[in-house]
Amino acid sequence: YMSWLDELFFPRRCPVCRDIVSPWGEMICDTCRKNFHLVADKGCLKCGRLLLNEEKEYCEDCMRMKRCIVRSLTGYDYRQEWVHKMIFHVKYHNERQLLDYPCGEAAHEYRDTIMRWQCDCLIPIPLHPSRQKKRGFNQAEEIARRIGEDWSLPIDTKVLIRVKKTRPQKDLDSATRQKNLEDAFIADKKRAQAYKRVILVDDIYTTGSTMESCAKALLAAGVQQVYGFALSSGRDGAS
Repeated sequence: YMSWLDELFFPRRCPVCRDIVSPWGEMICDTCRKNFHLVADKGCLKCGRLLLNEEKEYCEDCMRMKRCIVRSLTGYDYRQEWVHKMIFHVKYHNERQLLDYPCGEAAHEYRDTIMRWQCDCLIPIPLHPSRQKKRGFNQAEEIARRIGEDWSLPIDTKVLIRVKKTRPQKDLDSATRQKNLEDAFIADKKRAQAYKRVILVDDIYTTGSTMESCAKALLAAGVQQVYGFALSSGRDGAS
């Protein structure tokens, strides 16, 4: 989180409109606060993606396929312009402070549900070491640190390892995504066996291929149940 000294020299920008926030100390401008919406109870009861048809309880993918993950929650609709712009500026322009307010609001909204899950830790989806070195940080870990503080959950960045450098998932169709992630992750058995239930954390949830691949590695290593949280998600049926 930004210190007062950081804000003095690098004024905080609103995560929605990216204007400098006033008054000092606020994390979002007043206008954008009024139009700030979480997926919350409009999400699929399995994967958490925003449902196109609010009368349904599950998205088309979750009705069609079996998932390893018990349940996932997602924060915001990635199709909103501010959401994908915010994530872009975090990942490619190192504007990590833009995560503070969205992560805080999502953590508060879902806290009761998370407490019921009774999980042992948060596990950020790892980047390949070469990609993390180039970027300088892992955005999933940045999200986990912010929500973990509110949920009083520790973060384990060593139990899950990305051993295969994959192509960016956003460039692939659903079938190719799964093939792209085959054998991409392994889990440290000794560390994994210390956990009964864990929560995977990522920035974007689309088809769920990445989380499923990570969940399979963790379950094979001895974790009993895997849950998920993504800061944003595509709508039901998004590719």
